[in-house]
Order: sequence, then C-alpha cells, then structure tokens
Amino acid sequence: MTIEFSCSHCNKVLKTSDDKAGRRAKCPQCGEPIDVPQPADDQGFDGFDEFDESVPEEESFLAGGTTREEDSFLSGGSIDCPMCGAPVPAGAQKCQACGEALKASRRSGRGHWEPRVFSIGAVLSRAWEVYKANLGMVLAVPLLAGGIYFVASIVIGIASAVIGAVLAGGVGNDVAPLVQIPVALVQNLIIYSIFFYLQLGGQLVFLQIVRGESPDLSVMFNGGPFFWRMFLCSMIYGILIFVGMILLIIPGIVVALMFWPFSFILIDRNLPGIESFSESRKVTSGNLLNLLGLSLALGGISILGGIVTLGIGLIFIMPFTYMAQTVAYAEMTSQ
Repeated sequence: MTIEFSCSHCNKVLKTSDDKAGRRAKCPQCGEPIDVPQPADDQGFDGFDEFDESVPEEESFLAGGTTREEDSFLSGGSIDCPMCGAPVPAGAQKCQACGEALKASRRSGRGHWEPRVFSIGAVLSRAWEVYKANLGMVLAVPLLAGGIYFVASIVIGIASAVIGAVLAGGVGNDVAPLVQIPVALVQNLIIYSIFFYLQLGGQLVFLQIVRGESPDLSVMFNGGPFFWRMFLCSMIYGILIFVGMILLIIPGIVVALMFWPFSFILIDRNLPGIESFSESRKVTSGNLLNLLGLSLALGGISILGGIVTLGIGLIFIMPFTYMAQTVAYAEMTSQ
C-alpha cells in the first residue's frame, strides 16, 4: 500500500510505501525535514487495497536515487563528502577534510530537478520579491566582491610593474619588452582567477537566497572546490562564443544562450566540468527565446536606470539583474 502526501513546506506531492510511515526525511525538492504521515485507517476498506502495488524503493523519495537514507534525517551516522570522499557526520554543514560546504552539496546532484520552460514575467516578479526581501545581502555581495577585486587588481598591478621594472633593468633595452610579456600574462591570469573565484562565491550566495535559505557572507569564500572547473569551463565558453561570433554573429548568440547556465549547473549539481555543458543544453531547450528576451529586458533596465540615475542607480540595478539571472536558472530547473 502506498502513502501519498504533500510536503508541508513546498507542497510537492510525494509517495512512499507504508512501511516508511512515521519516519523523517528531507523533501527532495526543498530539502526541509518532513515526517511521513501514518496511512489512513482501514475503516473504508473496500477490498481493493490488496491489489495496490508496493512502491519500489528506487522510486520512493526515500530511495538512494533521490534522497538517500544516510543523507537524510533518518540516520545518525555519516555521509561521504561529495568533493573528497571523506566520511562526515550526518547533519554537518562543512567537511572537516576539505572545507566543502555540505549544505549546498547535499542538494547538488540529488533531489527534484527537471528542466522546464520559464516565463519572463514570472522570473522578473519572483526576482523582485526575493530582491526586496533580502536587500541587505543582495547589495552586500557585489559590493564586497567589487571591493576585493578592485583592491586586488591595484596591488597586483603595482607588484607586476615593480617586478617587470626589476627584470627589465637586468637586461638590455632590446630584450626588456620580451621580459615584461610573461609578467603581464601572469598578472592577468591572477586577476582573472580572482574574478572567477568571486563570481563562484556570489552565485553560491544568490542560489541559496533564491532557495529560501539564509546564507552569510562567508559563503562567498566557499567556491574553492569548484574553482578549476569554473576557470576551465569559462575559457571553453568564451572560445565557443568567439567561434560562433566569427560565424556571422547569430551562431555566437545561440551558443551563448544555450550554454549560459553552465556555471550555475556546475556548482548546483557538482558535476564534472564538461557535463555542465551537456546539462545546459537540456535546461535551455525550449528556453532560448525566453533567455534572449530576459537578457534584452535586463539590459534595457540597466541602461535606462543608469541614464536616469546618472549611473548611481546601477548599485541597486546590477544586483537585481544578477538575482533575475539566478531566478531564471531556478525556474528552468524547477527549484
């Protein structure tokens, strides 16, 4: 006999076998702890219950394919860190071995997740509500990231200039430019690395906000485990767009939209880098025109808002555009 009920937090309809009645587990959609209700009494038994098929364990929301028992509130044991594989006590929020933030990782790669076509109006409306409700954090993240990036760029630029001058002083004038080239390359590599690291942190925070969680600013510095995948995938993404733009521009726009969610998918699903591109194609299938429309709408809002406020309003407008992009990803993946 099956038990069918709705999550009290997100209203997702769940079903499981009656032997799970009274047990506690995480909802595969919202991640909140819920209790499996007791089955209704058999007063209304009509003789047909004996024909009810039992729910296979692999199809139940308590099963290993969606929400593993050892990864839920049904266990007091331990789980394996999704990044380094080290055993971690169940309920821990961070792996002691590698520092991976487990709260986000437990959601990544598991639970309810399926592509769907989103509505531009629904994205903008939801983004506005989330933006207003979390205004302080939403503004603090880009301001902190921008401040760190600005200071780091200045420090690295000064250090590179000094190192370049010292190295150039030890060689002839004809060779000096050749010495400064690798210095400039290293400088740009470090600056880009800082940018990608901060981008990862910002996306982690915004994703948690959109899910209704309450992250703090320290989450901005939890992107380390995803860094190299993000760095390499961003390079590949840039190359794909460049090649597409060479091919009469339109293919470049299509490629940019088709693979746009790769960075969100990479950190949300904790996938190998190349798989984030294949998953992006699934997510954006049927959504390319909506993504184009959303991009144009957000671009128009930014330009118009910047002109009207003489650029000052961008402090508030840009975080909203980031929030809308995050909500678009959440809508496309049924979160």
